[in-house]
Amino acid sequence: MTMAVGFLSLPTELICHILILLNPRDISRCAMTCNILWLVVRNSVYIQYKLEIYAQGLTSTGAATMNSTGVSKKTLCSLKKLASLWQSDFHASTTFETVVTTVATWERMLPAIQDVKCGLWWSHSLDEDKFYIQGCGTNPTLSRTWSIGDVEGFFTFDPLQDLMVVRSEPDDVVTVTDAKQDYHVCWVEFLLASSQCPHPSAACTSLECKHTFDSDAPGYYRAILSPPVICGDHVFILYHIEDTGDRRHPKPVSGMFIQVIDWRKGYVNRHFLCQLHLCELDLFYPVDEQKFVIIGPESIYLYTLQGLDGPPQCRIIYHLPKILHLSLNDSEIIVHGHPSLHGKAAHPGLMPSYVPSLESQIMVLEFLSEAGDAILVIDMAIFSDTALRSDMLVEIPWSYWGPQYAYYFPHHESYDISVFGSKMAYALPQDHIRDPGQTLEGLSSEGYFYVHIWDFNKRVIPRSESVNDPDSPDLRICKPGQMIDSFGEDIFSNRAYIAMVCRTPFPTAGSSIFLEQYRLTVTRVRVLCLNTGTV
Repeated sequence: MTMAVGFLSLPTELICHILILLNPRDISRCAMTCNILWLVVRNSVYIQYKLEIYAQGLTSTGAATMNSTGVSKKTLCSLKKLASLWQSDFHASTTFETVVTTVATWERMLPAIQDVKCGLWWSHSLDEDKFYIQGCGTNPTLSRTWSIGDVEGFFTFDPLQDLMVVRSEPDDVVTVTDAKQDYHVCWVEFLLASSQCPHPSAACTSLECKHTFDSDAPGYYRAILSPPVICGDHVFILYHIEDTGDRRHPKPVSGMFIQVIDWRKGYVNRHFLCQLHLCELDLFYPVDEQKFVIIGPESIYLYTLQGLDGPPQCRIIYHLPKILHLSLNDSEIIVHGHPSLHGKAAHPGLMPSYVPSLESQIMVLEFLSEAGDAILVIDMAIFSDTALRSDMLVEIPWSYWGPQYAYYFPHHESYDISVFGSKMAYALPQDHIRDPGQTLEGLSSEGYFYVHIWDFNKRVIPRSESVNDPDSPDLRICKPGQMIDSFGEDIFSNRAYIAMVCRTPFPTAGSSIFLEQYRLTVTRVRVLCLNTGTV
């Protein structure tokens, strides 16, 4: 007992250094037995990263590269560098490059779907009806192509669980004769992405999603569906119903609905979500398995699931500022995040339902409008459980949350964005950190771009914000610049963030960027070229 009291009386920083020497399972045991240690674990960015890479199964298997904790020394070193030790400029060293022929030689467009998760590039080619998986490590062990020509539908891939979810195409027309009867919407199938066999952890190979019509009027209808979204054990599909009695002018009916699927337990439930004007199919983002947000015309809505069968409940409405650049009515909005952070732990023995702290994650809303493009970087701490203090619906005006948790930046639609955790990779035309208010220039299709990485994690930003010398090789602490309303109040956060720039140029034409921990992957068109660099 004396030893325990003596240990807990040590400075928090020293306790953190001691805990980080333990393996992830022991860290979890310590955190679950003592509130003080729990707080240390939750507030240490290094321990968070250590648990995260272990939970997601991202560590190497070679004994020569492993330390006593079972975590790759190189990986941990790179994560620390990414967290707080980067210099203001650096160069990418290519660790992997290959050419993947995914479309016909005359086709100059990228496949409709591609992403990089856990070092695996994957793509679904609509032209060839093929699914590709390519490892992007220094010693890639996975490179496979699957023919999916016999399956019609939409595919989503989660490498953390080796899971491919296939959503079938809905019927063109559903003839409704009885409003109380369940009608078919789609089939959802659960496969191993690495082999295309049925997933062994799924309770059943496929599930049928159905819809019960509220109207008593018979007629002809069809469902308009979103792609499936995977979040741990749950798969979400949003949809709305159209009346196709007049085929030239189909009319939406009812509202927006959601199918909530637990693929491990084998059940699916359909719920009414919201009125149709409040939500679009692609403006849905999962926070975790029990919470999700939808982006409405003038607000962000936070929902929670009520048990296994209960309907989603809107808990908090975060109102957006009355600015033309940030209006859904006049803008196209693209949501950027990294869903793989929400997957179940690949390794057992960690804290129950371990999910990285929302304080170390951001969500980026990209607004494209005639009034001008902009991005809104939102600290996802506002969606944590601590924000859910009331069972009643709470509306929060912008002035109460925006200046503390949101960053606003002018933007150009040619700038590509990739988000991982608290970091945003940004494709910009200049090879230096831009100043607030600097005039934006679009990327030339014949030119080059440079990848800038901005880190908004408050834990890794030094307390001293004096490091702002453009000529210094140290960390560059930046601020987005103030925007004042008519009452002299800040509209957006002017808090600091870390800015870094990769001085390696990449060709603009047909390129896309993907950021993951210490890995930057760039894809290019024609024959699709994967170029992965450690940055």
